[in-house]
Amino acid sequence: MSKNRLEAFSDGIFAILITIMVLELKTPTDGSWQQLLKPAFFSTLSAYILSFFFIASFWISHHTIINPVQTVDKKLLWTNILLLLPISLLPLVTAWHGEFPTAVAPSVCYILIYVLSVLGLYVLGQVSLNRVTSNSRHKCYLINKTRLHLVVFGFLSTALTFLIPLISSIAVFAILIYWLISSTIHDK
Repeated sequence: MSKNRLEAFSDGIFAILITIMVLELKTPTDGSWQQLLKPAFFSTLSAYILSFFFIASFWISHHTIINPVQTVDKKLLWTNILLLLPISLLPLVTAWHGEFPTAVAPSVCYILIYVLSVLGLYVLGQVSLNRVTSNSRHKCYLINKTRLHLVVFGFLSTALTFLIPLISSIAVFAILIYWLISSTIHDK
């Protein structure tokens, strides 16, 4: 299979997930500005925005991992499919977390899906290391090492979310910001 087919399939999944999430947003009940500030609407919109950037960062990370790959084999394909599994659950946990942002179960599920998705990117990055040119391998290794650190932070944050549900949103936001800064540094 060509690398283009792998990328096209994954790109399609990312696009569909963003579309599904935006369709979950409910129109405010009337035309007043106050509707936008109601906790139910605001928490749902906030969860959507955070998840939108979550998917966007994963799409960019996926491109960063796959771009230097020279050969695509079944191991890489199956690893890619397994990466997409937790990401595909994001619309479900986003809607649940958006509706109940202070409840433990949706908050834990939200951050857990995020952490499992980062773990999936890490595993995909590890599998890809043997399929990139030798001059790209060290840079790919360093970027992937950062993902592993984020997975550890994410699992610790997941544990704390059982005690303080708000930690899930704060941790996901912190990971996103850290990743944006880190990936910009690695691009130089």
